[in-house]
Amino acid sequence: MNILGNVKKIPAGLMLIPMLIAAFINTFLPNIMQVGNPTTAIFSKAGTMCIVGIMLVFAGIQFKPNQLIITIKRGGILVALKLAISITFGIIVMKLFKLEGVFGISTLALVTCITSCNPGMYIALMEYYGDEVDIANFALLNIIGLPFIPICILGFAGGYGINYTSIVATCIPFFVGIILGCCDNNIREFTKSGTSIMLPFLGFCLGASINLKLAFSSCGLGLILFLIFLIVNNVPMLIVDKYVLKQKGHSSTAICCVAGLSIAVPKLVAEVDPKYLPYVDSASAQIAFTVILSAIIVPIWVKKLVKSI
Repeated sequence: MNILGNVKKIPAGLMLIPMLIAAFINTFLPNIMQVGNPTTAIFSKAGTMCIVGIMLVFAGIQFKPNQLIITIKRGGILVALKLAISITFGIIVMKLFKLEGVFGISTLALVTCITSCNPGMYIALMEYYGDEVDIANFALLNIIGLPFIPICILGFAGGYGINYTSIVATCIPFFVGIILGCCDNNIREFTKSGTSIMLPFLGFCLGASINLKLAFSSCGLGLILFLIFLIVNNVPMLIVDKYVLKQKGHSSTAICCVAGLSIAVPKLVAEVDPKYLPYVDSASAQIAFTVILSAIIVPIWVKKLVKSI
């Protein structure tokens, strides 16, 4: 029974398949993974950030200092563009549509979705189709992929600022990895497959936050939200990746995937600013659908971009 081989045939299958299995369990048997630790810590959303931290260490170990300039030149431009799109779109939406949003999609859902990126999906795809520089970009993406980005953008209206502690906390595991890799090349060789090994665990943890019933109850508005996400994010980033950076476009497309962590953002925002409370349930449902849809479409798109060259 070649389970691993069959899973690897699916783009980003090492992460996608466990994510869908976990989403199914969370939808129909939500308490099964809450029996206690270590089961809950490994196979529920509680373990997400721990696994992300471990993967950041592995990414740092594999990162070579002589790649720094090209990493910033390639990945830094894409990450900066993604961040600029997020901030600009967020401010425009808040100014034009206030809290109510447009097309039945609240500003809370729009800003949360548009600012989202999925570092886990990105690293899963780059393990298949990228090079060492693409993989090193994982650390940069984890900075803008955290929930504090949409929280900060939405919070500006209420006078809240940027949480610099979150940025530092994201960078520390990556820099620890860099130090370890530079001190001993044997560590770099020993952990070469570390990221790939962690991908199924990350996928499962992310899937454990998805309720399929909730997601498909808002499939109509969720589809509109996903199309807005593609137009606002993918179009400009793909143009820059292909015609400015002279790449295949696979990296920018992989960046533009909605993260499972985004489902939790509406609730977090409402805790900071209660005026968003009436929009939490609808926003969470719409975002959940975009997470599922982008997790299926983005890997296929990335594969086609790579194969077309």
